[in-house]
Amino acid sequence: MKIQNALGDIVIGVGVFKKIVFQSLLESYGLVKMDDVNILNKYLGGDDKGIHIREDDTGITVDVFPVISYGMKIDQVSLNAQENIQYNFQQMLGVVPRAINIHVLGIHIE
Repeated sequence: MKIQNALGDIVIGVGVFKKIVFQSLLESYGLVKMDDVNILNKYLGGDDKGIHIREDDTGITVDVFPVISYGMKIDQVSLNAQENIQYNFQQMLGVVPRAINIHVLGIHIE
């Protein structure tokens, strides 16, 4: 992503977006772990496993693939995660994501 100001351009890599999303998810209550639909990322992915960022002319789209703890309200956990991600994007980057999609891949039963 490129941000222009009076002094020049600021280029922000996709890895920065993924770290911000990951930190936002750590602050969200009810998320147990991240999973991924891509088989290679599922077993070889690092911290950003299960986080997909797309950037196009209309803005940034965030797709997250979490596993939620059993007994938690899925809609409330997802809404909390979306709000945390949006807040951190606004605070750290001054950018509002176009969409934050939460794709719940499972429920963790202890």
